[in-house]
Amino acid sequence: MENLVTDKYKNLLGLNILVTGGTGVIGSWLVKTLIDLKLNTVLLLWGNNENPILKKHDILSNTTNIQGSLTNIELLKSIIKDNNINLVFHLGAQAIVETAAQDPLTTFEHNIRGTYNLLEACRLHMDSINAIVVASSDKAYGTHQILPYTETTNLDGIYPYEVSKTCTDLLARSYAITYKMPISIARCGNVYGGGDLNWNRIIPGTIKDLIHNQAPIIRSDGTHLRDYIYVKDIIAGYLTLGSVTVSGLEYGQAFNFGNNSPISVLDLVNMITTAMNISHLEPIITNTAKGEIHSQYLDSTKAKHDLNWEPSYSLEQGLKSTIEWYTEFLS
Repeated sequence: MENLVTDKYKNLLGLNILVTGGTGVIGSWLVKTLIDLKLNTVLLLWGNNENPILKKHDILSNTTNIQGSLTNIELLKSIIKDNNINLVFHLGAQAIVETAAQDPLTTFEHNIRGTYNLLEACRLHMDSINAIVVASSDKAYGTHQILPYTETTNLDGIYPYEVSKTCTDLLARSYAITYKMPISIARCGNVYGGGDLNWNRIIPGTIKDLIHNQAPIIRSDGTHLRDYIYVKDIIAGYLTLGSVTVSGLEYGQAFNFGNNSPISVLDLVNMITTAMNISHLEPIITNTAKGEIHSQYLDSTKAKHDLNWEPSYSLEQGLKSTIEWYTEFLS
């Protein structure tokens, strides 16, 4: 791990790092990695902090923890000032598509208002800020006939969650270019890995069902194409982007992070079933999903070329590690 710090992320040493959304699935893996790298980390905590990754590794005893919401701009300003924050990873958001459709107001409050509050707080303390990495999503692109998405594809979200990510993305670019702030944007595909207890998501839900000897549920018709990327690859992407941004990168750059191998939901479920050596449980296709884009996947060529980043885990390898994590957790 020491070599990792020294060689790849050496310019992060000594920086004070703020993570929003650190108790989420991706955020918890990011924070664990920051602590493993012995980097000084401040967390803005909101809501339920009983994340299994944080709990298992006792992460919160090694971070500076501040309870509050992204909707409180005065709190954000004081966090950045009082902790002399140098690098921000902004992952804080309401991240469930179905929840966004049912409760758009709360989603817009946290995802849109929360983003411009944070960026404004950073703008007012640019004497200490070296870099800001804003977590966007492939959902920010909305629906397009031409796939895969590249970074030049229009941001055109329609449904509430998509719109919240489109706005997050545009706000980051606006602040970066208008105020010459070192902001970079990470657009990732569907992230999976241990620690995700939202059983409505296809990968954890399928694994849980199979462990309990139940047929997995597919809420769509099974033909939806998606880009699935293992959480450790995304963490490497965020850290790489943060490091490059600290070193100097054109303001407002966006990068796609995906595994460049889209797969249908039905094929994904069958792959999990095969990996778990279960053949007698056929998936139940309900076709009840509403407000979801049918096909979306990313071209990550720019990240490979400009950041020297590419996935280390194939889908098979990532699923194997994920299945092992849930098997231990649910036992």
